[in-house]
Amino acid sequence: METKQSIFKQTNFLKLWLSQSFNSLAQILIQVIVMVEVYQRTESATGPALVLATMSLTLFVSSILASYYIERFPLKRILHASGWLKGVSAISVGYFLYLDSSVGFILMFVSLVGLSFLNAWYSPARFAFLPLVVTKNEYIKANGTLVMIDQLLATAGWALGAVLSLYIPLQILIGMMALLFISSGILIQTIRLSSIQKATPKVKLTTPAWKELWNIKVVRGITIMDSIEAIANAIWTSALILAFTKVVLGVGEQWWGFINAAYFVGAILGSLLVTFKADRFSSRIGVMIGCSGLSMGILTILFALNTNPVMALILCVLMGPMYQARDICQVALLQDAIPEQRRASIMAARSSFLTPLSGVMVLVIGVTADLIGVQFVYLLAGAAYFIVSLLAFKWNELREYKLNSPDTI
Repeated sequence: METKQSIFKQTNFLKLWLSQSFNSLAQILIQVIVMVEVYQRTESATGPALVLATMSLTLFVSSILASYYIERFPLKRILHASGWLKGVSAISVGYFLYLDSSVGFILMFVSLVGLSFLNAWYSPARFAFLPLVVTKNEYIKANGTLVMIDQLLATAGWALGAVLSLYIPLQILIGMMALLFISSGILIQTIRLSSIQKATPKVKLTTPAWKELWNIKVVRGITIMDSIEAIANAIWTSALILAFTKVVLGVGEQWWGFINAAYFVGAILGSLLVTFKADRFSSRIGVMIGCSGLSMGILTILFALNTNPVMALILCVLMGPMYQARDICQVALLQDAIPEQRRASIMAARSSFLTPLSGVMVLVIGVTADLIGVQFVYLLAGAAYFIVSLLAFKWNELREYKLNSPDTI
């Protein structure tokens, strides 16, 4: 039993943490580098947009397939194979870009489809694998640690990718990305699970993941809340923040960059807070989710009504911890509430629904901002956060939810 040992001293968790870090960094860098290369060759904004659209569409289709078939394979094998296959896909992307021809350009997009397809399987598998590595009372701390490193990599990755693409040859960069992907897979393979962890009962599962998602009350509630929150989260796209910065705050593009950075700083601080105060969050996890939604609603409305750029930065920094705490608690709750055998498939089903919904809401909110005004959509988002908060407090299953008593791993 390892419940008294810090997760930072647990070899299996450190390997998983490092594996995800390598995977996340490689995923961000290859996306940025490909977008830069495509833009330089097409000299059009449509090229990079097509890269994102291709990856998003593939992620949606692959998530649907994963929800039906991911349970047929061991999680460790999925994560290990994903690392190697992503490495091969990255090399293919680099090779076809190097060809610098129309055929190579098309085949490069085919390789990007492969990368996104694998990512749709990697994410739910990693979600389901974490509970095999740490105990239940460590879910929040472990997720907080993983989210924190993801935020750091997301903050640095976009800037780093753009700089690297200017000074390092494409072939070397692609080789680095492939090495990171493969190293991620190798690290997963070195994780040693106990016989209890490996002994997942081989039961034929006849209920589709979609139906199972709806049957588990607390998972159904969180999915409904996420659907409503898709409206609110759409306001934090870079384009809409830029419009708000210019129209409402009346300042230039540099403040747009400051506001984006301020939110990431707050998110990292939130991850640190949750990681080191995990015990306090786990005792009333449902209440924490509700309070976070309430705080986000208040802060978003204040942000919408504010016209001072300095105050906007302060509000964004304050939002980061609130939303990050809610997100980490929610992941831990889902890992606890979903049966072990169904974790990966149900999360894939959720992704196949929430991913396109988020994309649609970004478009809807963008059109609404043009028609009615950017300040209005931020007020609308604040109201959506309030609705989510009310639902969290209303549903007894969520409000009274506590993580199950710790068990050994």
